[in-house]
Amino acid sequence: MKKLLLSASVALALASIPASADALKNSLMPTTGEAKPAINLDNLNVAAAPAKPASRPATATVATVDGLPVKKKDADKFLALASKGQVTDIDLLPKKQKVALLNGMAASVLIEDRANKAVPKEIKSKLIARYWAEQEMAKIKVSDKEAKAFYEKNKKVFKGKDGKALSFDKVEKYVQMQLKQQKFNEELMKNAKVIIK
Repeated sequence: MKKLLLSASVALALASIPASADALKNSLMPTTGEAKPAINLDNLNVAAAPAKPASRPATATVATVDGLPVKKKDADKFLALASKGQVTDIDLLPKKQKVALLNGMAASVLIEDRANKAVPKEIKSKLIARYWAEQEMAKIKVSDKEAKAFYEKNKKVFKGKDGKALSFDKVEKYVQMQLKQQKFNEELMKNAKVIIK
């Protein structure tokens, strides 16, 4: 019953749109033939879909948190992460969702700001270096054949607390990491010039 009433009211509202638009147009037009119209509404299309909201540039500030600017590009990244890539432009969200998203970002903005102020520069450098090295090592591939060969060559090193040799499946992840580290170091040092003084 509610659906029927809703459908009827929508149909009635849609039927009245042209009449109300004509009334609006006529109210803005002069009644005498000599006078020019105040506003020309000849090309008014009342049935047109509403315009899509404009998207701001990536560098635009979309909010502030304790005076810290939140840039659109960062909000878009946060939105893409939160929506698993389904939505990537914060400007296309309804206002309530936009507010909720930006409130959700606020804590991470404050954490980053306070960490930048509290963590000493030398620790930041080490954390950045570690992060970079981990990202680069993640790109390195180690085949099963390489890992097994490394294990066989160094089998006597892989012993448990009881002194017995550990099987390959128990140390495979460690072997993979060792080989990645080795390949990473070799690539890093390939063209490096070390001068001892």
